[in-house]
Amino acid sequence: MAGCVLRCLSCGRVYELSDRVWRCSCGGVLDVVCEERALEPDPGKRGVWRYWRALPPTGPPVSLGEGGTPVVEREHGGLKVLFKLEYLSPTGSFKDRGSAVAVSHLRSIGVDTVVVDSSGNAGASMAAYASAAGLRCRVYVPRAAPLYKKLQIAAYGAELVEAENREAATLRAQSCKEGFYAGHLWNSFFVEGCATLAFEVYEEHGVPDVVVLPVGSGTLLLGMYKGFRLLAESGLAGGVPRFYAVQAENNAPLYREIHGREYPALSGEVVADGIAVPNPPRLRQVASAVRESGGGVVVVRNDEIPGALRGLARMGFFVEPTSAVVLPALEKLRAEGLLDAGERVLIPLTGSGLKAAEKVAKLLGLA
Repeated sequence: MAGCVLRCLSCGRVYELSDRVWRCSCGGVLDVVCEERALEPDPGKRGVWRYWRALPPTGPPVSLGEGGTPVVEREHGGLKVLFKLEYLSPTGSFKDRGSAVAVSHLRSIGVDTVVVDSSGNAGASMAAYASAAGLRCRVYVPRAAPLYKKLQIAAYGAELVEAENREAATLRAQSCKEGFYAGHLWNSFFVEGCATLAFEVYEEHGVPDVVVLPVGSGTLLLGMYKGFRLLAESGLAGGVPRFYAVQAENNAPLYREIHGREYPALSGEVVADGIAVPNPPRLRQVASAVRESGGGVVVVRNDEIPGALRGLARMGFFVEPTSAVVLPALEKLRAEGLLDAGERVLIPLTGSGLKAAEKVAKLLGLA
């Protein structure tokens, strides 16, 4: 890997990878930029670190066996759907890809205490990898975060701090002076880790026509888009899939960014808590990726989620409400003629239902 730096997407200022910065002095988000990348996988490795040559330098990897998740193919309404089972990751969500790379980098630059904010999954993931790396970790979560996610964070040995809501958790984490803020919404190495999902899918299945995925902060979409774009720019792949971002009715900032108006929500309840991110810092970057891919944004109503959970469970997939939003989104895209018969659609199932079992049980009328 040659010539990698951190570059501000707002003002263009450049930082070294070894600089302990989580955002630019102008307030902008940072992105990893490399002069060149070697995209050939390492045949002696599996999972995320199989693609270490394509990643920026991170020092010795911190790994819990992340990546290498299975793909299950299903025919669905004339489409070939590739379900990527990211909920089988070590801590139960795709976030492990980002955490593995982010924590490896943080350890390499001498960080000893990691501070993050999260609705649950990223906090649990960063707590696990910090623990594996021998680092201290403090996680700020909204008080309403699912119980099992909070228990998981605490079980890994992290200090769990509850805040009034998601915004308060972010503010408290960013102002904490007792460690380095590494919130996944801002951390560019976290995005890099998510790019390995694209590399993995390409190596095993080629480039899908479409990707449909839940979007809150947008790190998974940005990572996957970056990965497929790198493959296309290198000449290995023929193009980039169309990305359709799925959001919930009462938290749809990407819809607002792309369409210039608020989505008319029918309910103020937060059901898909994992994508309840009202002001994601990379919003413009996510919108740009969606537009450049030729995709769009789909908004799902709260009352569509129970049926989606049930439908996925009948296929054998037990996922959390945030992951389930992809199923009604897929139906809407079909109904609107945005998917052609025979197209291959990649759907990452992002988080395990076991992490929100109480909520899933209530939504399915089982409790």
